[in-house]
Amino acid sequence: MLGVVEMSAGVLRRTDPSTPHDESGVSAEATAHSFILRRTAPQGRPVYFRVGRGRLEWGEALESFLEPGGRVELESGALLALVHGQAAPPDSSPLAGVRRLTYGTQVQVDADGVTVSNTPPELPARPRDLRVALRDALSRTGPDYLIAYSGGLASASLAVTAAEAGHRAQPLHADFGLPGRSAPPAALPGTPPRSVHVDPYELADHHIISGSELLPPMPDFVIPRRLHAILVGDSGLPLVSGALLASLVSVKLPDVPRGPRSWRLLTCEPFHISGTMGSLSEAAELLDNRVVYAPGRRPAGDSATDSQQLGAPPPPSPTGGSKLGWLTEDGKQAYETAHRGSMAVWQDRLDAQERVVGRLMGGLEEQGTECSELPAADPRVLAAAAALPPHVLGRIRRGGFQNHLPLHRIVSAAGVTSVSCSTPGHWLRLCAASYLYRERTKLAAELTRECALGDLGLVEPGAVAADFNDGRALSAKALPLLRLVWLDRWLRERS
Repeated sequence: MLGVVEMSAGVLRRTDPSTPHDESGVSAEATAHSFILRRTAPQGRPVYFRVGRGRLEWGEALESFLEPGGRVELESGALLALVHGQAAPPDSSPLAGVRRLTYGTQVQVDADGVTVSNTPPELPARPRDLRVALRDALSRTGPDYLIAYSGGLASASLAVTAAEAGHRAQPLHADFGLPGRSAPPAALPGTPPRSVHVDPYELADHHIISGSELLPPMPDFVIPRRLHAILVGDSGLPLVSGALLASLVSVKLPDVPRGPRSWRLLTCEPFHISGTMGSLSEAAELLDNRVVYAPGRRPAGDSATDSQQLGAPPPPSPTGGSKLGWLTEDGKQAYETAHRGSMAVWQDRLDAQERVVGRLMGGLEEQGTECSELPAADPRVLAAAAALPPHVLGRIRRGGFQNHLPLHRIVSAAGVTSVSCSTPGHWLRLCAASYLYRERTKLAAELTRECALGDLGLVEPGAVAADFNDGRALSAKALPLLRLVWLDRWLRERS
């Protein structure tokens, strides 16, 4: 049941939703003449609301906003955005008129009606050192907890900080048992990591999708939840994850000091596509414009023209088109339209936020982290990261760009070496590729025989099957292919 708040003849009438909101990161404040609903924490269960004339409906259950017997219908562009792993804007929902309550959003009901406002969340005014902030965030979890340890920089930083604080934290490393030789995770001070065998099939299996789900389950969110359940097991302890921590203390190359007259760029690895920069000033100008260099693509100066030559390839999409070769022309157009609209909304949302808060919000929408404790979402950690200047976050040294320096300093001080440098979603892609390789023959035959997205005219089933039969393509497109498999089953099962 939804919560309802409305003004009638100057009197505020209110009923609470059937599910408690205490653990949703949401506060509801009511007086005799006003009601204020706001999200106070970035992490938590989603809460939705709908605004009417002097009336507010809100609750966690999205299905409560549907008419009896109704169901969610996704547009073609939204379906393809799911295949691409594109995060929807943080306040969006698949139902018209229904919005999601985001971090910093406030909904007020009073005699003037219903007002929705969005203000940047206030971070602690006196930020502490990042190491101290991480220790305080871990202490809030308790002395006994588990750490999802990938061997990467963020999880190693948490494990080191926990050991320094004297916590009884057990690092757990998921072993997928993949063929070939892989380096063991970096050794840690204190409690050594414990390896937990995990079968990729158990994580990525799409056969449990019944079609009765309100929204299509996506592997980006379901697989982390399944992995969380396996790692926690029967321990009953909270699992702490280093997800999104590295993105908070990240900086881009154009923002770090380059030395007098940008001389450090002379030793930096090439940061452009091809060709040779004529001078340091030219390289610095290119870097300041945050563009890439492709010589011969278009003349410069007075000879430049905005017209397209006959027979020349079309200019690239300003927001980046689909890189999946199995979309039809209708599919490409539908995805491009949805992608441009989503990117515009995202830009507006991120421009209104503190840098670290925007990165956190974007990461929470892209990664399935709602089951784990995230020190990165702690306001003290956010404040500490926001206070770090660019030259503390990254630098040009020894011919390369070094990023995430605060985390590197934490692990280096503890003597931890050989941390993994893989991207945050690398383990998920490995899991997807392993599952698809095992099931490739069966999946290719199923999609060739019956493909819901193919019936909608959005993808070419034959081209999808060809990628399943090509090992390189399967590995490179493992996550989009797995998303397509999951989405296709959901569409077919609910039809």
